[in-house]
Amino acid sequence: MPTITGCGRDWTALPSDLLAAIASRLTLIDYSTFCEVCQPWACSVADVPPSPHHPYLLLSGSDYDSESSDQFVFFSLPHNTLHRLSVPGLRGKHCIGSQHGWLATLDPLSELALLNPLTSQEILLPSVATLPNVYASRAPDGSVSRYLTLSPSLPWFNFCPLPPNLFRNASFSKVVLSSSPASGGSLTVAALYGWSQLAFARAGEDRWHLYEDEYPDRRYEDVAFRGGRLLALTSQGALLALELDGDYADCKVIVYDPQDEQFGSYRKYLVVDDATGDLLQVRRELGSGDDDRCSTVRTESITVTRLDEERNVWIPVESLGDRALFVGVGSSVLLSGKEVRGLRRNCVYFTDDRWNLRFSEDVKGDRRDVGIYCLEDGSVQPCLPPDDRFNWPPPVWISPSLSQVN
Repeated sequence: MPTITGCGRDWTALPSDLLAAIASRLTLIDYSTFCEVCQPWACSVADVPPSPHHPYLLLSGSDYDSESSDQFVFFSLPHNTLHRLSVPGLRGKHCIGSQHGWLATLDPLSELALLNPLTSQEILLPSVATLPNVYASRAPDGSVSRYLTLSPSLPWFNFCPLPPNLFRNASFSKVVLSSSPASGGSLTVAALYGWSQLAFARAGEDRWHLYEDEYPDRRYEDVAFRGGRLLALTSQGALLALELDGDYADCKVIVYDPQDEQFGSYRKYLVVDDATGDLLQVRRELGSGDDDRCSTVRTESITVTRLDEERNVWIPVESLGDRALFVGVGSSVLLSGKEVRGLRRNCVYFTDDRWNLRFSEDVKGDRRDVGIYCLEDGSVQPCLPPDDRFNWPPPVWISPSLSQVN
């Protein structure tokens, strides 16, 4: 590696304590760039973690065809800056979530994988065709030509074989992880599939398991892992706890509140407070946008409740204090303003995650519902520059990581 020189100075010889002090104040993407300057700098800060950082919005970096481009932008909200990076592993794929710095991606055949955009490491997940209710029809050359899904809750869907491009929009909608893939522990992946089904797989397995729900009409709003158990929130007002054992899942109803079953346009999320272990529910009410496009919606209000585990009821949360919530495409997280610089306290940051329209051509020209909701006064502020490139594909929250799987 060449020596960095300038004005008669050898910049590779800067004191280690100075380099460590600088590195500890950098966000992870800046930290990664810092380490790439030269080997002495990287070695000097190997044991110095970067500063806790505000989640980035992952956006398209292409001016033209974002589907075939590997250029992406990491947008920093606090600094209003764009970091352009090449992520070849994302080319042609849909991103349906992120957790622990890893993106959950869907390729054109709806095959799921986990991708670290900074290290380019990829973990392949079981094929969608291993789901017990999915059947792939193949062309003479062996390629997949159609997918057929048998759904007890949607019998009309059983007779609608779909080509891969349409099936991808109707297959997986969310992926959650039991732990970081780089933690070295046992990793379980859970996924919301189709309209009303829950699938799971463990690291090293070659097929998906489908949770056999005794109520086939139940629709899942969100899922999250807490304490080794998978929690699922339904649109019918139930909170379920699932113990995943082998091919099966034992289900226990923690909360059932029929009054919570509401109609209209809304989204509900589960958020685990890592600091206290509390479980939060975020309800996001959606309304019509500013134009006549029926596909355009805007967030009107957001409410937060906390699970009272002694009485098994949801109680209102009036304020988040110095903390902020992030919901939408990506993992739902609760962060502290004391630890993360630039965080707007007592606010909910959100992205557009209507899964049935997320990658629909009908909304490709619409401005996405991405913004910051203030719980104190109910105001909503946009958090993206007015740039059409950032409408497609939909923005994704990500907290990048340099972690790798050995």
